[in-house]
Amino acid sequence: MDYKKSHAFYHSTAWKAARKARLEIDGGMCVECMAEFYRGERRHPKRAVMVHHVLPITERPDLALDLENMRSLCDMHHNREHPEKGGQGKAGRKHANPPNMRVVKV
Repeated sequence: MDYKKSHAFYHSTAWKAARKARLEIDGGMCVECMAEFYRGERRHPKRAVMVHHVLPITERPDLALDLENMRSLCDMHHNREHPEKGGQGKAGRKHANPPNMRVVKV
């Protein structure tokens, strides 16, 4: 089975501190779930398990530790941001995982 290797950046002390700070700012909750909750679209918001870069570090490495470029998300909302990971994606289409692909949480 093939495993996705995580970027070394996500193992750094600086990233772990920034991730922790973003989760604290967002109260440990998924910002998308909370927005849906406040709009009356969701009864039970979920806790965040991921911190997502709005502008990917591959495109904007200078913003890798910028708290304004991060959002706390639950698995469902994070997968919607990444259709390649099997989520619905921004266009709302379902995408199947390619064979032998395993998603790794970092």
